[in-house]
Formats: sequence, C-alpha cells, structure tokens
Amino acid sequence: LLQQIKASLYYWCFLPVTVLASGLLLDTTFQLAPVNKTVSGNIVALTLFMCGLCLVFWSTSNLQRVGNGTPSPFRPAKILVTTGSYRLCRHPMFFGYDLFMLGLALYCRSRGVLFISYPLFFLWSIWHILQEERILAKRFPKEYLIYRQEVAFFIPFIQRRWSRQNAVNSSREMK
Repeated sequence: LLQQIKASLYYWCFLPVTVLASGLLLDTTFQLAPVNKTVSGNIVALTLFMCGLCLVFWSTSNLQRVGNGTPSPFRPAKILVTTGSYRLCRHPMFFGYDLFMLGLALYCRSRGVLFISYPLFFLWSIWHILQEERILAKRFPKEYLIYRQEVAFFIPFIQRRWSRQNAVNSSREMK
C-alpha cells in the first residue's frame, strides 16, 4: 500500500509540479511573455483538464472491476483489460493523464511549460508506455498481440501501421 501511495504522489503531485515549475523557471530565466489569456482558451484548457481526469478515473475503474488490479505495477491487473476505456486505445490512462497535463499547461499560460516542459513530459510518457507495452506483451503474449493489432496505441481510434508492425515484430521476438 505504501508503494501505491508513493506512486500516486509521484504522478499526481511531483510530476505536475515539476512540469509547471520547470516551465515557469524557463519563463523567468528567458523572460518569456505569457500566452494571451482568452475565455475560449480557458474553456479549452478546462475541458482538456476535466476530460483527462474523467478518462483516468474510468480507466482505473476498468482495471479494478475487470482486471482485478490497479494501475500500480505493485498490484497489476490479473486479466488483460480490453473493454471500457481500453477499447478506445491501449493506454487510456496515460492518454487521460496527458490531456490533464495539457489542460493544466494551457491554463497556466506559460510558454516554457507549453513549448518545453510539457513536450518533454509527453516524450517521457511515450517512453514509459513503450516500456509498459513490452511488459504486457510478456504477461499476456497471445491476448496482447491480438489487442495490439485491433486497438490504437495512444490516441483513441487512430490505428497506426507501425503499431501493427510492432505487434508482428514482438511476436517474432517471443518465438
């Protein structure tokens, strides 16, 4: 339980604060002007923020109800979850978390956050997801191969050719 609490604090406190603080520090250091504030910009930011949170909670619920586990690697799902939010894309929790962070970045109006800190965070997310793909392919070899071929990698409903090719390559590696 302590490990899960630490992981939650890392994702919900440390990472957002680090992304925001590093971007704001860049703004101060390089004297970057804030992005113009508009009502429509705030609406977009808050919409992304809320949609991201809802997707994270939905995905967490799916892992608990269907997979009999948690997002934590210390208590992972015992069953591969392919329904609910997981039929939209293979990593809906990360997609939701990235929407949440993008909404936060847009709302704070910092050029450093929007153009440097958040893109670096996004690249870290993709790297982390690729690591998770390898773990899932080992835990659920047959099921995950089929799932990878049928469901988009990260952005819901967008199936990429390389995603299918990765599935083929992974099946060859496992032999």
